[in-house]
Amino acid sequence: MNNILLDNLPLLALNQIVSIFYLVTTFLYGADFFRDRQFAQKYKQPLLALTVFTHVVYLGLLTSIEGYKINYSTVNLMTMVGLTLTITYLFIEFTTKSDKTGFFVISFAAGAQLISSILTTQISTAGTPVSGIGIGVHLIAAIFGFSAIAIAGLYSILYLLLFRQIEQNRFELLFQRLPNLEVLEKLTMHAVAFGFLFLSITLFAGMIEQKAYSQTINLLEPKLVTLVVIWLLYGTGIFVKPIIGWDIKHMAYLFIFLFVFVTILIVLMTFFSPTFHGLTF
Repeated sequence: MNNILLDNLPLLALNQIVSIFYLVTTFLYGADFFRDRQFAQKYKQPLLALTVFTHVVYLGLLTSIEGYKINYSTVNLMTMVGLTLTITYLFIEFTTKSDKTGFFVISFAAGAQLISSILTTQISTAGTPVSGIGIGVHLIAAIFGFSAIAIAGLYSILYLLLFRQIEQNRFELLFQRLPNLEVLEKLTMHAVAFGFLFLSITLFAGMIEQKAYSQTINLLEPKLVTLVVIWLLYGTGIFVKPIIGWDIKHMAYLFIFLFVFVTILIVLMTFFSPTFHGLTF
């Protein structure tokens, strides 16, 4: 079996180092959130930035090697999901100055990267490259779209947990550590808008690329139908609150459902479908 990592020990070591950085960063954010440790507060953000930098360097070196193609397989996409989740969270942290939700987002990213690191060494890296900018835009937008879905789902879970504590007059750890409900609502809706934008790009880039290759678009393809349904639900989520006054508490259940649904879909594809489109790039 042709596998670039097994033939390149420095790159294999870097692959494992990236996963270790994710795990240590998750530990520091957890130590700060649950134990309020000063050393974690001091080092968690620099390590998060170092983790992102190392991950980008790893992917850059990996794709620069002749013969390697990052394909549409779920296993290979997991490392990109981990990276985009972390980059998205890093942007949120530096713009909102709120770092108390990091453990929940980064732990999910670390899980995706850890699975990818374990399984990447067990799959063949051979593949046929895909030409066309549209396919690359389609893939990257899809990854960022899923990352936004994950973040919106995670923030919705935190919102409901915090709402429940306040409703029951239980001012426990979540109440003490998490941002207030208004901030969590803002973060959730920003993630929803971000997801809707990139899901829109995913749809239109895929259609444009198929048209460029004179391929017929099968409107009944299950994957396309699923993507359109998720896109419509997210679009509805943006406008339903100002139009009909649906509060964020009810919308949170929708975002959690979409997060769980898409996650299960990706896991099922890992076992029953080797790729999303049978293509690589």
